[in-house]
Amino acid sequence: MVHLQEAVISQSAVRDRNRALDLLKWIAIVTMVIDHASILFPQYNLLLRTIGRWAFPIFCIMLAFNLNQAISKKKTHTLKNYFKNLALFCVLSEVPYQLFNQEPFTTLNVMPTLLLGFLLVVLGESKHKYATLQFVSLLVVITLLSNFIMYSVWGVLLIVFLYLFFKTTNVHSKKYFLMISVLLTSLANIFNWLIGGYYTDMTTYSLAFSFAVSSAIATCIGAQFLLKGQHMNLPFELPPVGKWAYWFYPVHLVIIWILFKFA
Repeated sequence: MVHLQEAVISQSAVRDRNRALDLLKWIAIVTMVIDHASILFPQYNLLLRTIGRWAFPIFCIMLAFNLNQAISKKKTHTLKNYFKNLALFCVLSEVPYQLFNQEPFTTLNVMPTLLLGFLLVVLGESKHKYATLQFVSLLVVITLLSNFIMYSVWGVLLIVFLYLFFKTTNVHSKKYFLMISVLLTSLANIFNWLIGGYYTDMTTYSLAFSFAVSSAIATCIGAQFLLKGQHMNLPFELPPVGKWAYWFYPVHLVIIWILFKFA
């Protein structure tokens, strides 16, 4: 009888899974790998990296969506776990990212960007007496250190406005927040290009334009897809993406670096 109940619960959990979220997770992971694999195939750099521009905005979309779910349902434990995982992998991913980067230090890995966006949202929704002061102080620090943060302050703010997009029930506000999010993701990619000093090379201008457009399209499509497709039925089964996805980020960077160095 116990096994039957467990089976019923398990089947119910599978049915209740957000299929759109599962699909976006896989798209984010695959496009991230395609982006990073561009160092192995320099002749396809423009194509691979343009495709790879989908990864960051989709990760931001998923983070914002999950934050809205957790905060609206007052899932404090979920928020604490989210914070712990992001903070832990900020540290664990730094050396692999710098190895992969191959260049003098420019920015931190992408995890601090996600963590800072997470913190701004949580502080913005906090009822704590000093939450507003903490929010403003953190935003000032992020702005001052923007050159060291991947996708800069624009990438951090992208998470905040995507959160507002999912939170609001007003149709006009949703359009407003989505338009700002599209602008922010474009600015984030252009800023990365600027702080990398690539603007001195005219041949990189087409690359910067492709990155900005690709990431803007990903933001627009991804956010609306997740909003409208929460209860969709996919014509195929997708394995769920679990906690292993956190490990995947630093591990795949090391693997690609090894292949680049020694293959």
